[in-house]
Amino acid sequence: MSKGIDEETVRERQSRVVRAGGDWEQYVKLYLTEQLQGSNIAILEGGEIPRNSALWKQISVPLRGSTLEEAVWGDIDLVAVKSNIPIAILSCKLSLHGRFTETLFYSLLFRTLSKMKVILVTPDAGRGQSGKWASEWGTPEQPTKDRLLAESYLNGVYVENVETFCKDIKPGERTAIGGIVRPLSELPGDLTRWGEEATRFTYIKRGLDSFH
Repeated sequence: MSKGIDEETVRERQSRVVRAGGDWEQYVKLYLTEQLQGSNIAILEGGEIPRNSALWKQISVPLRGSTLEEAVWGDIDLVAVKSNIPIAILSCKLSLHGRFTETLFYSLLFRTLSKMKVILVTPDAGRGQSGKWASEWGTPEQPTKDRLLAESYLNGVYVENVETFCKDIKPGERTAIGGIVRPLSELPGDLTRWGEEATRFTYIKRGLDSFH
C-alpha cells in the first residue's frame, strides 16, 4: 500500500472517530453503513429495535422455564439485517474484558436456533498492561485461549487497530491476522455474501413488517 493511500485511510479513520464521538460501536456502525450503501443491508443498534417487533422476536432469547415471560432481550450491540432477515449479530467490544463469554454464549445459542452469524468486532485494545500494548489474540501459530475459543464458537473476529481505541499501541504494532481473526475491511464483503445466502434460502411471509 502506498504512503498516500495509507495516509488517506488514517484521515478517514480519524474523521469517523470524531463523528462516532469516540464510541467504538458507533464507529463500527458508521463504517459498515458507509461500505454497504446500495446493498440493502441495514446495520441496526440493538437498543433501537422495538419490543415484540418481528426482528425482536427472531433474536430475543427464548425462556423455556419461565411462566412469566416467553423471551428476554440480550445484550446485543448491532444487528445486520437484509430484506427483513437478520444476517448477523455484531458484538462490539473494545477488549475481551468486556463480556467475551457472553458473546460466546449467544453464538452457541443462535447456532441451535437459526442460521444467523455471531461475530466479534474489536480494535484489540490490548491486555491491559500499563503503558504497553500486547494483542489479546496471540498469533495463528501461538494463539491465546480466547483465539482458540473464537475459532471454535464464533463466525469471525474482525479487527481494526484504531489508535484512539488502542491507547498504548505503538507504530508498527498490530494484531496478527489469520484464521478466525480478519481485518475489519473484510466484514462488508462477508455480510454481503451472508445476506445473499440468507435471502436465497429463507422464506419471508408477505406483509411482514419491516425492521427499518
